[in-house]
Amino acid sequence: MHSHLACSGCKRLVQYRRGAAGVRCPSCDAFTAAANPSGPPEMSELVCGGCFTMLVHSRGAANVRCPHCGRLNSTRSGNQMGHLSCGQCRTTLAYPPGATTVGCPTCRNVNPVRDARAAPQTVLVENPRTLDEKGKLVSNVAVGVASWKR
Repeated sequence: MHSHLACSGCKRLVQYRRGAAGVRCPSCDAFTAAANPSGPPEMSELVCGGCFTMLVHSRGAANVRCPHCGRLNSTRSGNQMGHLSCGQCRTTLAYPPGATTVGCPTCRNVNPVRDARAAPQTVLVENPRTLDEKGKLVSNVAVGVASWKR
């Protein structure tokens, strides 16, 4: 028996044997993990190298295409997000590697980046503002709960 899934790299429909851990795409050579019947896939995140948007992806993905700028980002390139807890309001913040400070969008406190090994529970990300259909500036804030293991 065979099943189909969307390639994690090029989004092309790829056929694979049921029970297999995943499949390597013949077009782009990306490995895509098959759906886990025992539960949802473990998730991870990275920062887009083109527009610096945080992207969430399944841990089995080799590449992630940014929906904003279209850049194909490798999950193996070491651009995973760091996390820290805001020193003022305790909101968990995500930041790209190399950041020395992180501004909290909730309380506007500027936090120095230190060793942030504690597993996050809530992640708040403020993406660049966009224009709505009337031309007004709209905030783009995402809040999530991290349920994956580090």
